[in-house]
Amino acid sequence: MSEKKTVLVTGASGSMGSQVLKCVMDTGKFNCVILLRKKRSNEKLREALLKKYAKIKAKIKTSGELTVLFGDLSNKADCEKVVAMSDYVLHCAAVIPPISDHNPVGAEKTNYYGAKNLIDAIKESPRANEIKYVHVGTVAEYGNRTWQHPWGRVGDPLVPSVYDFYAITKLKAERYLLEAELPNWVVLRQSGVLHDNLFKNNMSDGLMFHTCWNVPIEWATARDSGLALQHLVEYDNDGTLPAEFWQKIYNIGNGETCRVTGYETMDAGFALMGARPEQFFKPNWAAARNFHCFWYYDSDKLNDYLNFRTETWESFWKNMAKLNWYFKFGAILPKSFLSKVTIQKLFKNSNSPMFWYNNGIDGRITAFYGSRQKFEEIGTDWSKYQLFCKNQIKDEQGNLVDYQERRDIKNAKKYLLSHGYDESKDDSELDIEDMKQAAEFRGGSVVSETMEKGNLYKKITWKCHNGHEFTSSPYTIIKAGHWCPECCTPAPWNFDELSKHIPFFAQVWYDTHDESENNFFPADCYMDIIEKERELKNKKKK
Repeated sequence: MSEKKTVLVTGASGSMGSQVLKCVMDTGKFNCVILLRKKRSNEKLREALLKKYAKIKAKIKTSGELTVLFGDLSNKADCEKVVAMSDYVLHCAAVIPPISDHNPVGAEKTNYYGAKNLIDAIKESPRANEIKYVHVGTVAEYGNRTWQHPWGRVGDPLVPSVYDFYAITKLKAERYLLEAELPNWVVLRQSGVLHDNLFKNNMSDGLMFHTCWNVPIEWATARDSGLALQHLVEYDNDGTLPAEFWQKIYNIGNGETCRVTGYETMDAGFALMGARPEQFFKPNWAAARNFHCFWYYDSDKLNDYLNFRTETWESFWKNMAKLNWYFKFGAILPKSFLSKVTIQKLFKNSNSPMFWYNNGIDGRITAFYGSRQKFEEIGTDWSKYQLFCKNQIKDEQGNLVDYQERRDIKNAKKYLLSHGYDESKDDSELDIEDMKQAAEFRGGSVVSETMEKGNLYKKITWKCHNGHEFTSSPYTIIKAGHWCPECCTPAPWNFDELSKHIPFFAQVWYDTHDESENNFFPADCYMDIIEKERELKNKKKK
């Protein structure tokens, strides 16, 4: 029997999971197990992977074994089977946008129930104290950010964007983990991922228009994210990863060089064709708000533990140019033509703002722009549009906002959000009075009369402004950013009303929303584009 520890990698057919599997297997130090859904593409993937690692095993006798099983994370029995084989569970699997936008049922099955089944399987295992669970979360849990508060960190308010059902499934899964009381867990909230098929994949859905021009983004790369999880299991296995690393949440980002804006992201891609975004887009084609991403104030913490950053913004795009031939082809074609056949064709896609505008889906126009009037006011003239990265934004006093000043992490503290308690205190000194302050900042109170000083994992009882009582650990509330599970975790989305009572939410919500707004988005609002797709399809049949 092999002495190597076994690593379960979920989502091995995806951009991040495949990199994680490659990185861990390439060490030769571990056996790996992956669980794939039974379909033709995965059958081919299974054959290719087994063939690849069998050849390696034939040459390098000490390399690890790969086991490929077919099953589904939404089936608890399948989860129990693979967990029983594993020492580490690296849960990378997720149904992400745009697929989740068009298949919310599938997203919930994988993102929430899949995670729940894995967590329950570990908790019920006789080896529960030995198995280590790594949960990949998402920056989408935080919701929209702008130039007012471009920096964020773990513990910030979790106000996921309206209609973002993917974010909700991930938010629920994360909270389930935090309250499950597993002995060995960690959450890595993944930022936007730069991968080799980034532009190619985005040309098939209107999701590409959801990225705001002025949103601050700290990108992570798929390769370095894979390396992070490789180092996690390596360092833990060889005893160099400190015990303090566990039972925490971290943000995954590639740091300083990968802190840009939505406009700069598009600009870097189109630059490979000798073009600029202005030649392909009009300003109001992209959302004005209701996205996510920011610059991670605390992403260096994870790198300090796992030492995974090898790629920079520049090196990623240089590699993209080498790998994708169509950039060279695009450089010789008229940009107006390319815009029509690649960008504007997506106006017919139900995830596109122009589709919403042309088909009277006003709920989405309100969520992403404020109103139809505001959509129209943005217009199509780039000379009248103010870009954050070009120092064209003016603050409340009429002064131009210095992009590089705000982008410098040395100045970041003054743009951070408050967490509602004295963060200068060591965690070991936090007590019930700190919890009361945090609860008050969230518009509620602490029902429990006492807590064990410094114990952030023993649950206490809280009450929100609506009178809902709930039991959660102090870590879940003050360190992770969660609050009332009944009224503050969408769906429905009711942040206009909640922000009137919860200063914790208001401090960021009013960066992009007016205090006079009273929008309410029902729990099933994300079904609107699916229903419109069916309606249009039925019309064509007739």
